[in-house]
Amino acid sequence: MKTSEMIGKKFKYSYTIGKQSPGGPGFRYPVDLAIDNGDILFVVNRGSEGEPCHRISKLTANEKYIGQFGSYGKGDGQFIWPTSVAIDNKGLVYIADEWLNRISIYDGGGDLQGKDIGESNFLRKWGIPGHKQGQLGGPAGIAFDTNDNIYITENLNNRVSKFTKDGEFLNSWGMPGSGQGQFDGPWGISIDMHGNVYVADWKNDRIQKFTSDGEFMTFIGNPGNSHGCLHLPSDVAVDADGDIYVADWWNNKVEIFDPTGIHLDTLVGNSTKLSQWAIDYLEVNSEDKEARELVKNPEVEYLFEMPIAIETDCEGRIFVVDEIRFRIQIYQKASKGN
Repeated sequence: MKTSEMIGKKFKYSYTIGKQSPGGPGFRYPVDLAIDNGDILFVVNRGSEGEPCHRISKLTANEKYIGQFGSYGKGDGQFIWPTSVAIDNKGLVYIADEWLNRISIYDGGGDLQGKDIGESNFLRKWGIPGHKQGQLGGPAGIAFDTNDNIYITENLNNRVSKFTKDGEFLNSWGMPGSGQGQFDGPWGISIDMHGNVYVADWKNDRIQKFTSDGEFMTFIGNPGNSHGCLHLPSDVAVDADGDIYVADWWNNKVEIFDPTGIHLDTLVGNSTKLSQWAIDYLEVNSEDKEARELVKNPEVEYLFEMPIAIETDCEGRIFVVDEIRFRIQIYQKASKGN
């Protein structure tokens, strides 16, 4: 098992959540997650064009399956191409849909008793497709600030837009390009404790940092394939210390930077432990269990394969959504000596 340690910090693999599944306990092309009250996870399952098994999985951080909601379609509470999830200060769940160009809102509370409740917890929606200010063009990443305003990266409009949580337009910035404050397919977004906004500028191979009003502050990361470099980064997260975590999607790794942008470490995936869901599955599927035992090099399975989203929590945990392997790898951050 790899333990990473640089500049007085270490990032150690802890455990894995998930397995492949078209429904129930498991994921199908997961693309984002949000954490509520430190323990409840909401995971967006995007499915695929050939298998539209779109749903939001609700589970605990220790892999207790609570249930799921949502489905494929254009109706209220449904989605076509869900991209991201965020939770407001009342525990309501917001889902962005890049095809329908809207934000759908759900009641995230309650014990679903392991059931698929469909659209029964849907509350409302907002969003108008278009290119004008206040309209949406390919909403990709969403994040709330401390005032419960929502920031949305628009992949097709190459900008960031800021709304109230009820959909009232407040501000936007950005345009196509590669200069300061310009974007080429922006995707993931995160807001730090000071209100600064971080955007995964996907095709420009970098992270951009802004004030809450959209004033450019700095670039983080350089294009490339080596440690500390980025190629098609899909998401970004910032922890309580100000350290910056980037899901480097195309390079199959996670890059970690300090608050000034200095590279700290690279994670490549260390899933040496099967999730409990996977263990339970193999116990009742003997043929699959026997097939796994024949694999000569299991270490390949430990690695990330297109890590697409990343989140941190107040306990120093780092959650990496491992899209193609249908799982979440969790790391623990600690101070040197701990």
